[in-house]
Amino acid sequence: MPEISIIVPVYNVEAYLRQCMDSLVHQTLQDVEIICVNDGSTDGCAEILSGYAARDRRIRVITQANGGLSAARNTGVGEATAPLVMFCDSDDWYAPTMCEEMFEAMQGGADMAVCEIKEAFEGDWKDTPANFRLPGHGEVQVSDELLLRCAPSACNKIFRREIIEGKGLRFPKGLKFEDSYFYSCYTAHITRICFVPKELYIYRRHMKGIIGTSRRSVDCALDLVQIANLIWRYHVEHDLVKVRIKFLTHFWLGLCKSAYGLIAGDNAAFACVERAAIRFVQQEILSRSDVPSAERERFRLLIARNWVRTSRKWGGLFRVCRKDQSTLNFCRMKNRYYLFGIACWKWSHTYKASSSSLGMR
Repeated sequence: MPEISIIVPVYNVEAYLRQCMDSLVHQTLQDVEIICVNDGSTDGCAEILSGYAARDRRIRVITQANGGLSAARNTGVGEATAPLVMFCDSDDWYAPTMCEEMFEAMQGGADMAVCEIKEAFEGDWKDTPANFRLPGHGEVQVSDELLLRCAPSACNKIFRREIIEGKGLRFPKGLKFEDSYFYSCYTAHITRICFVPKELYIYRRHMKGIIGTSRRSVDCALDLVQIANLIWRYHVEHDLVKVRIKFLTHFWLGLCKSAYGLIAGDNAAFACVERAAIRFVQQEILSRSDVPSAERERFRLLIARNWVRTSRKWGGLFRVCRKDQSTLNFCRMKNRYYLFGIACWKWSHTYKASSSSLGMR
């Protein structure tokens, strides 16, 4: 039996696939199986995969009709046989020692290990690099703070298959940002995590990727809100709301913040996404008796559009803006407060408030 199952969803990445596959077959830890799920590619991916499988018995190729990234990953999870599972998107690649170092990180009994991500920029990608630094070092006890500071990507982590299968975990089909769901639900069942402070996963940034194609899209923003809602429902179904309320509240609001950021300046899209978020809060959060009073108040303030009061300074999530800090919430100069820290000049949909009513000095 292999030590690690590496799951590779493949869809129309002919230009990048060889680099990905070469990085996997030449890992320093050779005792792996590589499960490639061809998700209905219409370019030359099928031929490339066939060639690799013919040369390396560790590679299995599964072909299915196009169902999206989640469907491909789920197929791979169902076919995995190793006790440990890793994911690699087919336009990215592994550092040569990634499997070996992630495998070693799990030998102390950790339920999940996480490495750093190195970004590789391509073409006309102009965004600044993301922060993929780890919040800890070595094996530690899981805490809400650590989990909230850890990027939810599935590809820079190694998981135990017994937890995935034991809890029936899968990626949500038909939605983008599926990693956030899998990460949130998996970490609800773990106690130890190991941080490997090395850039072992290389993430290719290009305009044809999910992040590049999702900018300013109301559909993607709605997907983020729906992912947030699905995470909450999973915790309800498994009676985990009360024990994970801090993580759950912060993560739900954080995903909504990201959703609003995708549509900054588009009032119609904003109104649509806001309605979806507030409807869920009213119907499925405030009605629950296992949500503590402090968290209830935070969500009530959200519905009342009292956004500044959800700042960390006032016991919530987001910070206060001064005159020279236009990227945060409160603009003292205009005596207004702005949603979730989006830059002031992006919004015409603003909410007025007085600093005295918010207890500000």
